[in-house]
Amino acid sequence: MIYLFLSVFFYAIAALLYKHSNQINCDKLSIIAAERISAVVLMILFITFFDSFKPSLDITIIAFIGGITIFISRVALLASLKYGKISSSWTAVNLSVVIPVIASIFFWNEIPNSKQMIGLFLVPLAIFLLQEDRKEKKCG
Repeated sequence: MIYLFLSVFFYAIAALLYKHSNQINCDKLSIIAAERISAVVLMILFITFFDSFKPSLDITIIAFIGGITIFISRVALLASLKYGKISSSWTAVNLSVVIPVIASIFFWNEIPNSKQMIGLFLVPLAIFLLQEDRKEKKCG
């Protein structure tokens, strides 16, 4: 539960920092590079103090592909935050956790509990509710 709280807290801070960086026209690639470098430093500290790490070729390839896809997703996220609302952009990012959950159901036969199933069924409704109102606003 502590991990979930900290994750939500730091994701919210990151979203606000991303939005602020777009407003002051910071270099997107520098922001993403700083984010990735800090993640690597934290990972090295974690491995050093809490875990034994035994790298293999498979793990290295998966990590490299994951790093590339995260980099691309962060560039897309910064673009969406620049042109869209933070509430809808960041909510869509948080809804992306559904993909690994569904993959775990199919690949590893993990069965979610009833609360998790309700959450999964509510995701399409959440995506529908995030759509922008396309009605034209009348002036004056």
